[in-house]
Amino acid sequence: MKFLIVAALLVATVSAKSVKITSLTNCGGPGAPITFSGSILTDPVPVPGQMKMDLTTVAAVAATAGDGLQVRKVTTRTADNFEVPCLNGIAGTCTVDLCTALTTYPEYICSIFPPDLPCSCPIAAGTYNAPDAFVTFDAEWLAINGGVNGDYTTRTEVVSALGAPNELVLGCIDLAYTLVAA
Repeated sequence: MKFLIVAALLVATVSAKSVKITSLTNCGGPGAPITFSGSILTDPVPVPGQMKMDLTTVAAVAATAGDGLQVRKVTTRTADNFEVPCLNGIAGTCTVDLCTALTTYPEYICSIFPPDLPCSCPIAAGTYNAPDAFVTFDAEWLAINGGVNGDYTTRTEVVSALGAPNELVLGCIDLAYTLVAA
């Protein structure tokens, strides 16, 4: 009997290693004013290349340049818990001003906006559907410590009053995906 249990656990473990874990999950708390839903359509993601997504964002609040909203991203390779450093100012693990990022890095951010929505501040409250959204992984990813191949998670938060006692996470999205050198 013990042998059967051990054998079943071994098969489950081996099978789990061959299953790709790809997900897009809203991680904002209950009542968060910005929520995300959708799915990742590319698995695995080639580097360099694009991770295609079907993304819906619901924003109950507007964003203006004067709000000082920050985007805080943490990207981790799961196998060794390696935190990817900030690449080119926006990719990997970075914290950037939301409205500044829209004008400074449009090639990395505007692709997650619906085509009919201007990629600039102010951003009106509303529901935004971007069925052809994508995130670009450029060749710079190939040089990260330990190589690019592997499973990753990225948590991206929209934060008000970053670092202050009244810091507030307005919205949060978790991505789990696999990168492979192309």
